[in-house]
Amino acid sequence: MKTVNKKEIGKRIQVRRTEFGLTQEKLAEYIGVSPSFISEIERGNRICSINVLVNIADVLELNLDNLINGLNEKNADTTFSEILEGISPSNYQIYIDICRDIANHF
Repeated sequence: MKTVNKKEIGKRIQVRRTEFGLTQEKLAEYIGVSPSFISEIERGNRICSINVLVNIADVLELNLDNLINGLNEKNADTTFSEILEGISPSNYQIYIDICRDIANHF
């Protein structure tokens, strides 16, 4: 049975929250929990319900699988699709070319 790594989930939430320019207080307000609860989650001291996790993922525009498991072979295609959604269609080919160049160096 797979074990959920609370610290890694918390770190992913913290990184993404910071990328979005949100404070713990603002994230907490958006999902209806206390800022101290967000702090506990981010430090990996507490795990939240699936409902709270889904709400966090929604606010931070994270794929739930990525949030829980991190980026892996099973969810990489979703991650790349989400990135494509964030760029203009005229830049798709540039993105694909960059990804190809990076992959060729590995």
